Amino acid sequence: MKPLIVCIALMITHFHLQAQIDTNLKEIEIIAVKSTVKNNSDKLIYNVTTSVTATGTDALNALSKVPGIKINDGQIGIAGKGNVRVMMNDRLVQLSGTELTRYLKSIPAGQISSIELIKNPGVNYDADGNAGLINIITKKSTRQGYAVTIQTSGKHWFHNPAKVYGTRNFQGLNAAGDISYNSDKLAARASISIDRGRLLEGFRTDFDYPRQTWMQSDTGDYKYRMLNYEAGLDYKLNNKTTVGFSYTGGRNIYEGFDHVNNTFTNPGNGQLDSSIKAFATYYPVARINAVNLHGIINFDTSGRKLVLNADYFNHYRTDVSDFESNSFDADGSANPSGSARFYDTNKQQINIYTFKADATIPTDFAQFIFGGKLSFIDNYSNAFYYNKTGQDEPIYNPGMSSEFDYIENTQSLYAGMNIDHHHWKYKIGLRSELTQTKGYSNVLKQSTLNNYFKLFPSLSVNYQPNTDHDLSFNFGRRINRPTFWNLNPYKSLYTAYSYGQGNPYLQPEYNSNFELSHSYKHLLNSSLFFNMTENGFSNVILADANTNIVYTTPLNFITTYRYGISENMSLPFGSWLDNNNQVTFSYTRAKSKLANINGVNGFGLYLATNNNIFLNEDKTLAAAVNFWYQFPEVDKISRTNGYYKLDLGFKAAVLKKKVDLALTVNDLFLSSAPVITTTVNNIKQKFTNFQLNRYALLSLSYRFGNSTAKSGDKNTGNAEERSRIH
Repeated sequence: MKPLIVCIALMITHFHLQAQIDTNLKEIEIIAVKSTVKNNSDKLIYNVTTSVTATGTDALNALSKVPGIKINDGQIGIAGKGNVRVMMNDRLVQLSGTELTRYLKSIPAGQISSIELIKNPGVNYDADGNAGLINIITKKSTRQGYAVTIQTSGKHWFHNPAKVYGTRNFQGLNAAGDISYNSDKLAARASISIDRGRLLEGFRTDFDYPRQTWMQSDTGDYKYRMLNYEAGLDYKLNNKTTVGFSYTGGRNIYEGFDHVNNTFTNPGNGQLDSSIKAFATYYPVARINAVNLHGIINFDTSGRKLVLNADYFNHYRTDVSDFESNSFDADGSANPSGSARFYDTNKQQINIYTFKADATIPTDFAQFIFGGKLSFIDNYSNAFYYNKTGQDEPIYNPGMSSEFDYIENTQSLYAGMNIDHHHWKYKIGLRSELTQTKGYSNVLKQSTLNNYFKLFPSLSVNYQPNTDHDLSFNFGRRINRPTFWNLNPYKSLYTAYSYGQGNPYLQPEYNSNFELSHSYKHLLNSSLFFNMTENGFSNVILADANTNIVYTTPLNFITTYRYGISENMSLPFGSWLDNNNQVTFSYTRAKSKLANINGVNGFGLYLATNNNIFLNEDKTLAAAVNFWYQFPEVDKISRTNGYYKLDLGFKAAVLKKKVDLALTVNDLFLSSAPVITTTVNNIKQKFTNFQLNRYALLSLSYRFGNSTAKSGDKNTGNAEERSRIH
C-alpha cells in the first residue's frame, strides 16, 4: 500500500511541477520584430510590413523609403548606379515614366510584404534593366483558412504657396481590401483598391540664349480616379503538379489641366520682351488587363522541376485634350499672330503574348538551370491634331499628327549552373536573345527595321570562411530597351514654340556591372562597384536661338563609366531601435558622341539613415525618422544640385495587433526635387521638376481571419516586356 501511496504522491508532485512550468512558460513572451532592412551580397530586402513611414501609403512611396533608391521625374534608380526596372512578384511592370509612377501610386503598401533590390540578376531573369531589378512582393497567405485585410487612408498635400489655382483642396483618399483562402489543395486570393484625389504636377525649364533668357513653367492640376483589382487561384493536382492562373485589371483616369507660361527677358537688364500663355485640358483613361496561366511540375524530391508560364497583357490608353496658346508683348497687349488653338485625340494599344519554360536539374556536382522564352509584342498608337478656328469645325493637321505601328518579337534561351563547394559558391550563366523589330509610321509612310542578336553572361563567386564574413564578386551584362512611346515619331505639343517627339531609330543601351563586396555579420556591408553603359540614350532638349523653338527627343549618344564605393551599416543600439545607414561615394564620367553636347564628369555622395524607434516593450508603439541627402552629382550628360528628403512617422498597433494606426509626414521640407543643368549647343539649360511630395497621411488597417499573411513567390513569364509602356 505504501508504494502505491508514494507513486500517487510522486505523480501529483510531477503534475503540479509540470503545471507550474507550463504556467511560467506561458508567461514568457518573446517579442521580436523583423529588421526593416536586410542587406545580403545578392540583394537588399526592405520589409514594408515593419516600416513605420510606409504604413498606409502606396507602392511608389514605399519604394522611396528603400535605402539607395531615388525617384525623380518618373525615373527609379539606385544612388550612384543609374536606373532600374520594377517587377511585381518577379514580373516586370509593363509601364514606365509617368504611367509607371501613377500605377504604383494605386497599389496600397498594405498589400506589400517586402521590396527586393536585386543587385545582379541571374540568367533566369529577363536581361532588361541596367543597374539591377526591383522586385515588389505582395502578401499571400500560406496557412490554411482565410485571411482578410482592410485598409483606408487619407492624405493632404502642403504646398508653398498653400493656395494654388484658388484652392487648398489637394487631398487624396484610398480604400483597399484583400482576401485569401487556403486548403490542402486550393489557394485562392483576391484584392481591390480604389484611389481618388487631387494633386499638382509640374516642371520648369530655363534657357540662357545669347540675346535673351527663355523660361517655361508647366503646372498641372489633376483629379485622379483609380480602380485596380487582382484575383488568382492555384490548385494542387497531386503531390508533383500544381496549376493556376491570375488576373490583374484596372482603370485609371487622370483628368486635369496644365498652365504653361513662357517668358522672354533681356539678360542684360532683366526686362520682359514678350510672353506666351498656354492652357491645355486632358482626359486620359488607361485600362490594363493581364492574364497568367502557370504550372509547376516537381519530378521528385531532389529538386528537379519544370515551371511553365503563359501570359497575355493588354494596355489600352486614350486621351482627349484641348490646347490654346496666346502671345503677349512686353506691355501685356495680345499679339494676334501668336495665337494657336488645337484639339487632339491620342490612343495607344499594346498586346503582349509570352510563353516561358524554366527547368531545374540538381546533380551531385552542381544544380543546372535551363530555360527559354518567346515574346510577341504588337503596339499601335496615334495622335491626331486638329486646328480650331473660330466657330468652324476643327481642321485636321497632318503635319502634327502621327499614326505608328510597332512589332517586336524576341526569342530567348539561357543556361546556368550553381555550384556549392565547401566555403565557395559559384553561379555561372549565359543568356542569348534574338530580337526582330519593325516600326511603321502611317503618316510619314516610313518603315524602320532592326534585327539583333545579343549575349548576356553573368557570374557570381561567393566565399564564406565563417559565419561572420562573406566575400563575393558579381558580374552581369544587361540591356535597356527604349519604351514604345519613345520610338513613336509623333509630336506632343507643349506650347506653340515647344514640343516633344519620339525617335523611331532609337536603339537599346547596354550595361556591364562589376561589384566586389564584403559582409560582416550582416551588420556592415561594403562594396566596390564599376559599371559601364554603352550606346546610352537620353532625352535631349534642343533649342534654336533664332526661332525660339524648343523640342525634346531621345538620342543614342552617351558612353558612361561609373566607379564607386558603398557602405551599408546597421548599428546594434538595442531592441528599441531598428537602424540602417548607407553611404555611397561615386565618380561618373559621361562621354558624348555629339559635337553639340559636351561630356561631363564629377563626383557624387549619397547619405541615408532609416530609423524605426520602438516606444514601449511590446513594440506596439513606434516612431520613425528617415532622411537622405544627395550631394551634387553627374546624371547622364547633366549635373544636379544637392537635394534631400526628411520623413517622419508614428504607428500604433491596437486590439491585439489586429489594427494599425499610422500618421506620416512625407518630404517635410519640400526639398526632394533636383535641379538638373545641361549645356547643348553652348546654351545652358536648367530643368526643375516640382515633385510636390510634401503631405501628411493618416491611415488605418484592420486584419482578421484564421491565418497569417506571408509573402509568396509566384513567377510569371512576361517580365521584361511589361516595363516598357510609357
